[in-house]
Amino acid sequence: MRSTTALIVMTLATWGTTAAQQSPSAGYPPPGQLISIGGRKLHLHCSGHGTPTVILVAGGGAFSIDWTLVQPRVAGTTRVCSYDRAGLGWSDPGPAEETVEETTEDLHLLLRAARETGPYILVGASIGGIYVRAYQHTFPNEVAGLIFANSSHHVGMSVQGKTDLIWKLSEDELRSAYPLPPDAKGAAPTREGEPFDRLPPDVQAIRLWLDRRLWEKWDPATAGPESILSWRKEFLRELHESCSGSTRPLGNLPVLVLSSDSSASQLARLHRLDRPFCDQTDAGDGLELLSSNSLYVIASGSGHEIHLYKPNAVVEAVERVVAATRDRVPLTRTHSGQ
Repeated sequence: MRSTTALIVMTLATWGTTAAQQSPSAGYPPPGQLISIGGRKLHLHCSGHGTPTVILVAGGGAFSIDWTLVQPRVAGTTRVCSYDRAGLGWSDPGPAEETVEETTEDLHLLLRAARETGPYILVGASIGGIYVRAYQHTFPNEVAGLIFANSSHHVGMSVQGKTDLIWKLSEDELRSAYPLPPDAKGAAPTREGEPFDRLPPDVQAIRLWLDRRLWEKWDPATAGPESILSWRKEFLRELHESCSGSTRPLGNLPVLVLSSDSSASQLARLHRLDRPFCDQTDAGDGLELLSSNSLYVIASGSGHEIHLYKPNAVVEAVERVVAATRDRVPLTRTHSGQ
């Protein structure tokens, strides 16, 4: 998902959400550890020392190494971990990959098996935002803060000539798009293009290997709607929670929203007083309104993957939430180097 527009229209060729059956030990070795969570292993790469521990959650079909420009710098401030979800990177396949339910439980088991101590600051890039939000909902005592990097409920899909947000499409409409046509697979990846060409050359080579491995093993005929249906369910749960109770569902939990959109409409909503998501034509806006202790920051000039276009902005966002957590002060009282 590499669009900076409000509506991210997903193509059905989301081959990154399906299991790669090749052994994760083949080819390039993992930079971190392969941790058993019971019958299968997930890749976890941790560095640095201190608390709270920061967990970096990549976007759809993305890998732990995509945080290469961010993780080493965060490691100078506190403990930080990136990881590969089931079926991605060096992690073994899982039974229901990229669904909210499996992803949330997998991360919980992974951190416990690795003996990484919480509560954690969770950073979600793009669709990773839905996973960190669901993790906080499921395990609230394990979360010290949330960072959303271009995370939004504006995830759309084209189904039988109709394009809309997936939470506005019915389950039957989403199911009707599967199985996928054979040409959904597209051509084999031959190089890492924008913005992944911003990674160091050696990391690009590893990423291309991971991309090709996923492409080789993905079969459009066996792809299913499970992940999309799971996202839809989670979006609707969050919508209901935000509009039917407290004006601040997360209380005073530190929440930092990092956006590459500097349009007038985005700036104007910084002063909005209504509850997030309650205008059902505008779901996804107002993430900073989830908490009374929040901050909205614009990474000017960035593309969708802020951690690649403007890694400094992500590092500074993490530092601010870490400082707010350690010093127990509002985010607005923390220092920014921007």
